[in-house]
Amino acid sequence: MESHTPIVILHVMPSWGVGGVQLRILDVARRLGAGFVHRALSLDGRHEALSRVAEGLDVRRVEPPAGAKGGLRATRNALRRLFESEAIDLLCTYNWGAIEWALANRLLVARRPHLHFESGFGPEEARRPLRRRSLMRRLSLGAAHALVVPSRTLRRIAQASHWIAAKRIRLIPNGVDTDHFAPPGERNREPGAPMHIVAVAPLRREKRLDRLLATAAPLLAAGRCRLSVLGEGAERAALERQAGDLGIAARVRFAGNVSDIRPALAEADIFALSSETEQMPNALLQAMAMALPVVAFDAGDVAHILPPAQRQFVRAQGDEEGFRAALAQLCGDGAQRRALGRANRDHVVVSYPMARMVDAYRQLYEEAVAA
Repeated sequence: MESHTPIVILHVMPSWGVGGVQLRILDVARRLGAGFVHRALSLDGRHEALSRVAEGLDVRRVEPPAGAKGGLRATRNALRRLFESEAIDLLCTYNWGAIEWALANRLLVARRPHLHFESGFGPEEARRPLRRRSLMRRLSLGAAHALVVPSRTLRRIAQASHWIAAKRIRLIPNGVDTDHFAPPGERNREPGAPMHIVAVAPLRREKRLDRLLATAAPLLAAGRCRLSVLGEGAERAALERQAGDLGIAARVRFAGNVSDIRPALAEADIFALSSETEQMPNALLQAMAMALPVVAFDAGDVAHILPPAQRQFVRAQGDEEGFRAALAQLCGDGAQRRALGRANRDHVVVSYPMARMVDAYRQLYEEAVAA
């Protein structure tokens, strides 16, 4: 392909609702610039993330052709028509929800170069991959140029489950714009003022925000802290009821989707991560960049992402008492909060720069098309 000809990429996602994967891909697209054109196909009909496309960026939603939901043959035919009508050069599929489209591409005579991205699991695979799904991934990815994962944990799982040949697994850690997510000045609280804990996550079961509410409830009820939850999802009503039942509703704010989380992170004292399954959460990197200390349950690469000084505040899954004790310790120790925040900021600047991730995506897109 001539260097001046834009590469046209079809991104097939289970949803283009607002989420970490969707926003990361849009951020990469913005930074890649005019050499790439992007078409976004949502399998659940949601496109809220596309409202955040930067002005002048060639990202456009496409609708699945009629009959695309009629089984594998219909998906294959729909994909072929999209390839032709949109002049697609590269297919990118995302997570389990788009795996049938990966298989459909493999079954096409005129298939396109294909990259599949796995960023994590839903609650049904929180403990281990399902065997039948691993078999389906293996079948669907047989012709893929590469499987892209953000974490060492997910790479290890993909290798052990034989989803694709090990040499075709690409580890591309997420990056963060540390200039955009810059810390505020000193976070000073009046003596005795409640600490502000913030959590950023879609309100889904595997994020275990119910566990965060239950674990932090004694601290919240005692007035030692307050909690803000940034994100939206199907679990919101249940979480709001739980906060009421625990008697902490007045201490918990459900903010919904927030287009710019920096003000909330700047105003916070502690970042909490309660997920049962994660790989490399964007919100964690953003909180680190803004010099927040972290209390987390161990999931995916979370402990590896954090610097050594922070790892005592990463508790094993099921250790709710330890998680509560870690929150209580940081609520009462401003010097430790500031020291951990500085260590997190320094670590993420060196280890997870945005430019490194964008360059890796650029090289992989170009390599896949050239191959």
